[in-house]
Amino acid sequence: MEVYLKGRTTHMKRSVTATTAQEFFGKYWHLMALALIAILSFGLNFYAISKIGFGNAYYAAAIKSMSESFKNFIYVAFDPAGFVSVDKPPLGLWIQTIFVLIFGYHGWSMLLPQALAGTGACLMMYALTSKFFGRPAGLISALVFALTPAVVVAARNNTMDMQLIFVLLAAVWFLFKSIEAGKWRYLFICAVFVGLGFNVKMLQAYMILPAVVIVYLVFAKGKITKRLIAGVVSLVIMAAVSAAWVLAVDLTPAGDRPYVGSSTNNTVTELIIGHNGLERLYGSGGGKGIPFGINILGGSNRSNQQFNRFSGIYTSTGVNTSTGVNTPAGANQPVGGNLTVSGRDSSVGTKRTKPGNAVQTRPNGQNSNSNQKKDGGNFGGAQFGFQSVSIGGGGNDIGAAGIFRLWDPSLFGQATWLIVMALYCIIAKLGKFSFKKLTGKQGMFIFWIIWLVSMYAFFSYASFWHRYYLCMFAPGIAGLVGIGIPEMVRAFRDRHGWKQFVLPLSLIGTFALEIKYVWSYTVLKTWLAPIMIAAAAVSLLLMAFHYIRPKRLILYASAGMMLLAILAAPLYWSLTAVLYVEQNSTLPYAGPELASAAERGMTPNQEVLTTGDSGTNALEKYLVAHYKEGSYLVVSQRANDVAQFIVDTGLPAVAYGGFLGSDKTMTLERLKALVREGKVTYFMLTAQSGGTDSALTAYVRQTAKLINTSEYLNASPSQKTDGNALNGINGVSLYLFG
Repeated sequence: MEVYLKGRTTHMKRSVTATTAQEFFGKYWHLMALALIAILSFGLNFYAISKIGFGNAYYAAAIKSMSESFKNFIYVAFDPAGFVSVDKPPLGLWIQTIFVLIFGYHGWSMLLPQALAGTGACLMMYALTSKFFGRPAGLISALVFALTPAVVVAARNNTMDMQLIFVLLAAVWFLFKSIEAGKWRYLFICAVFVGLGFNVKMLQAYMILPAVVIVYLVFAKGKITKRLIAGVVSLVIMAAVSAAWVLAVDLTPAGDRPYVGSSTNNTVTELIIGHNGLERLYGSGGGKGIPFGINILGGSNRSNQQFNRFSGIYTSTGVNTSTGVNTPAGANQPVGGNLTVSGRDSSVGTKRTKPGNAVQTRPNGQNSNSNQKKDGGNFGGAQFGFQSVSIGGGGNDIGAAGIFRLWDPSLFGQATWLIVMALYCIIAKLGKFSFKKLTGKQGMFIFWIIWLVSMYAFFSYASFWHRYYLCMFAPGIAGLVGIGIPEMVRAFRDRHGWKQFVLPLSLIGTFALEIKYVWSYTVLKTWLAPIMIAAAAVSLLLMAFHYIRPKRLILYASAGMMLLAILAAPLYWSLTAVLYVEQNSTLPYAGPELASAAERGMTPNQEVLTTGDSGTNALEKYLVAHYKEGSYLVVSQRANDVAQFIVDTGLPAVAYGGFLGSDKTMTLERLKALVREGKVTYFMLTAQSGGTDSALTAYVRQTAKLINTSEYLNASPSQKTDGNALNGINGVSLYLFG
C-alpha cells in the first residue's frame, strides 16, 4: 500500500510538472519565439564582425577624428585637423563615436550601434504588427525583417541606415499611439523622431512622410480642422528638430569650423539640397541609374575592377585610358587615370563609362571580364596587392531606372524576395476595409502599403543610390507579409470563397520567382534549390490534405513549410554577408558573388590595411617617422587618399578636396601660407589630382622636392626611378616642402 501511494505521488508530481510546463509554454510561447528571432537577428548582424575591420574607411577616419576633439565631434570633421567635414548629418556618427569612447577605437565598436539598431528594429516590427494583428503576425513580420539581406548588410556596416530605420519605426509607434489615444503629444513625439531621423541621414528620413501624413489625416480622431492643425504643428516641430544642427553649422563663421564636405558653397543647406538631395534623384549629370566607372590602374589589362589597397577604395573601368611606364623591375606602372569611385556612401563624379563598357556581375558569381584575377603589381620589389573584385558596375550595380528595375538580378536578392507575397497579402485583406468605421488596425495596414509604394517609386527611378539602401523596403514588406499570411491561413481554413485559394496561389507565385532567380546560380542548383522545391511541394501537399480532411496541425505544418520555402533563399543571401564578411565592407551587398570572391582569395579593406611589407605600409611608416608636431602628416586632394592614414595613426592627414576632391577649401595663397607656417611639409599627388586645382598641383611640382620611392620602399639602387614620371604606389607621388 505504501509503495502504491509513493508511486501515485510521484506520478502526480510529474503530471503537475508537465502541466506547469505546458501552461508556461502556452502563456509565453510568443516571447520565447521572439527571443529566438532576436538572437538570430543579432547573430546575423554581429557575428564575426571584427573581420570587417574598420568597415568604410571614410567614416572610420571621421570617427577617429571626432573622438579626439570636441570641436571635430560637433562638426563631424573628417580629419583630425578639422579641415573638412563628412557629407552626412551628425547623429549616427555621434552615436558611433560615443561607442568608441566607451569601448575603445575598434572596428566592432563602430559597427555595434548598427547591429543593435537592426535587432531593435526587428523587435519594433513585432511590437507594431502584433499590437493590431496578433502575435503570429508580429512574429512573422519580425522574422521577415531579420532575414532581409539588405538589413543584414546595412547592420554590418558603419553607414547609418539601420539607425535611421530604428528611429523611423519609433516614430511610427508614436504615430499610432496618437491615433489610438487621440492625443496630440504623441504625434509631436513622432515628429521629433522623424527630425532625429533627418539628423541621421537627411532627406532619406522624409521618405515615410507620405505614409505618416495620409494615415494621420484619415485615421486620427476628431474633426478634420483639428487634425490639420495638429499636423501643421507637428511639421513645424519636425522642421525645427531637423534644422537645429544645420543652422548651428551654417551660422558659425566659416573660419571657425570645418568646410562642409561635398557642398558647393560651404553650407549644410546646400549639401541637403544638392549632393544629398537632387543628385540622388537626378545624378550629378542627370543620369538615370547608370553605374559610374573609372580607371586608375592603367598600363596592363589586369582587371576591369580593382580594389586599391593604398586608398582603400574600389575602382572600375571598361576602358583603359592610361599608358604605362616601364620600371627596371619590368612592371607596367600607372601614370594617369580618370575619376575615382570610392567605397563609401556616395559615388558621383564628372565622368562615366559607357553603359556597354561597365562590368556586370553575372548570376553565377563570375565576372564578364575573363581576365579578372588576383594580380599584384610589382614596383621596386614591393607587392602592391591590386585585387579584382566582382562588384558589378563600379560597385553601384543598380541597373537602369524604370518600373522593373527592382527585378534586376543585381537587386532582387537584396530586399525584394517577398514583394510578390506582399501583393498577395494585400489581396487577402480586400473586403475587410471599411471607410464607414476606420480603425487603427486598418490604419496600420494602409501605412505599410504606402511605405512600400513610396520606396518602390523612389528606388525605381532615383538616379543614384547603393544596394544596401534597399533595407528601407524591409519594414513595408515585412509588415504586409506578417499581416497577410495569418489572414490567408484563416481564409483557407474557413474556406472563405475565392480568398481560400490566395494562400496556395501566393506560395506558387512567390516561389516561382524565387526559384527562377536561385536557379540562375549553378552552384545553388545542387542544394538550395532542392530544399526550396521540397519545402514548397510538401507545403502544397499538406494544403491539399487539409482541404480534404481538415486538421489544424496539418494546416500549421503547411504554413511552416511555406515559410521555409520562401525564406530559405533570403536566409542564405543574408548568411553570405556573414560567411564571406572579409569580401564585403566598403559598398556592401549580399549574394553568392561573395563566395566567388572568397574563392579567389580577395580580402579588401581589412581592419589593419597597412600591415605587412606593402608599399602602403612603407609610405605610412615613412610619413610617421618624419612627422613634425604641429604640422600636417600629409596633404592630398581626396578623402580616400588619406583616410587609412587617419585610421591607423590618428594624425592630422588632410584631404583639402573632401570626399569628392572638389571642395574649395584650399587656394594657392592659403597653401603658400601653410607652407610658410610649416603646417604643410609633405604633399601627396595622385593620378586624380589636378582636375579642379591645377594651380595647386603645378605649384607643388615646381616648388617642392619629389621624394624618390626608394626612400620609403627600401628598393635597391638598381630599382630606383629617375623621378621624371608620376611615380610611387598606385600612381602616387610624394613631395617635400622645405
